[in-house]
Amino acid sequence: MRRRGTDEGFRSLIDIDKLSIVDTEANLPISPKGTPAAEAAKGRARRSEEYRKARDEYASIRELRTKNWIAAHIRERRYELELTQQEVAERAGTSHSFISKLERGGHIPTIPVLERILGVLDEQLLIGIERQVPDDEPEREVAPVPEFVTA
Repeated sequence: MRRRGTDEGFRSLIDIDKLSIVDTEANLPISPKGTPAAEAAKGRARRSEEYRKARDEYASIRELRTKNWIAAHIRERRYELELTQQEVAERAGTSHSFISKLERGGHIPTIPVLERILGVLDEQLLIGIERQVPDDEPEREVAPVPEFVTA
């Protein structure tokens, strides 16, 4: 059942069965907020495309992290800052191909180059050393130190 009516200054047909509003002049369905449905669908598709792109990027970063965490970190940070590989390369004084191979895990940079790249990404390189003890190595026992009382 259709009924003619006026809604927000334009002629429309209201389909009571489907509860949708149609702009008869442009012949476009209108979404509940007043945006033509085709335009709203394009907006959702763009958001979905951006979401899919980000989801795929972070999935590949997670996979890369298992192989080369330095490369994964650089790629993730560059993505967060919305920088291209070319921009990072120019600012760090390296080539685009070097950054590309680095992010794919194909290069291991020297410490000075890594510091320059991390500087572009607003980060600082921290280096630490930790001794790893095998499970089968017995733990060293530490003798208690007696407390000396001085008079």
